[in-house]
Amino acid sequence: MHRRKGWNPFWAALLASLLVLVPLVGGTVLLSHRQLRTQLRQAARSESGIPVQLPKTTDRLTFLLAYLNASQNAFHLLSIPAELTVSFAGEAAPLTRCYTAAGPARCREALAQVLPLPEDTRYLALSPAVLERLAGRFGLIRVGFTGALTDEELARHGGSRAVQGISAGDAHEFLCQLQADPALPPEHCAAARGAVWDAFFRQNLDLLPTVLPDALRSVSSSLLTDLTALDYAALERTLEFLANNAAAVEAQTLPGGWDAVGGTYTLNEASLAAVQAFFNASPTDAQASSASEP
Repeated sequence: MHRRKGWNPFWAALLASLLVLVPLVGGTVLLSHRQLRTQLRQAARSESGIPVQLPKTTDRLTFLLAYLNASQNAFHLLSIPAELTVSFAGEAAPLTRCYTAAGPARCREALAQVLPLPEDTRYLALSPAVLERLAGRFGLIRVGFTGALTDEELARHGGSRAVQGISAGDAHEFLCQLQADPALPPEHCAAARGAVWDAFFRQNLDLLPTVLPDALRSVSSSLLTDLTALDYAALERTLEFLANNAAAVEAQTLPGGWDAVGGTYTLNEASLAAVQAFFNASPTDAQASSASEP
């Protein structure tokens, strides 16, 4: 496969700031209070003035920030716990409720109120079926969960410390099991999902420029996104640059304070430090991280 080795400085400056929010990697949780759900829907519709396409109650919402950093030659991933508390409809609510009520654009807005995201952040929402169809083109990935889950948590869900080859469908099923476990801290669940994404992008980096943008275009009618045709072209050029230069792939999990009784996951000093590192990570550190198995 022929690749151009040069890089236009204009594209480098533009694409270094490309950030994609991927909220739906397999659905949402059923709201515990029907009345609250109705209130949130009404509030969202009054704010947007347009109908909102909502996920199914059998789905599970997950969130991931992806930062394609051309200037540092790195691919940064930040897994966001779905229970993260944000401000929505005049009250504190989990990120999942915001998305369920108002969709990805409003969810991105709520997230930007608590995290210092760039103004040009883009969002991309995928259903489980579409995600599996896209990821299935890349085959199995080799992933380990020892850095994300304890031995007891792995054993409880039939996992092990061994690195294993896993399909997109099996990975989705395993991660949904984790998210449905009330005893599992949200940060651990998000870390396990981050390990899967880390393995996927790292092991398929050479294929991404020629496969991923076209794959997204082929299912564009099934996506919820504000990516334009120009953005897809920018994504393709960015991925090509990163692949040509063997970019580092680094996955982190947003830390925070988990209140199991109240069901809230709130930001703290460690959270803000993690976001700063996400946007300003050292290339040397990122390269060292990517050298180890996820």
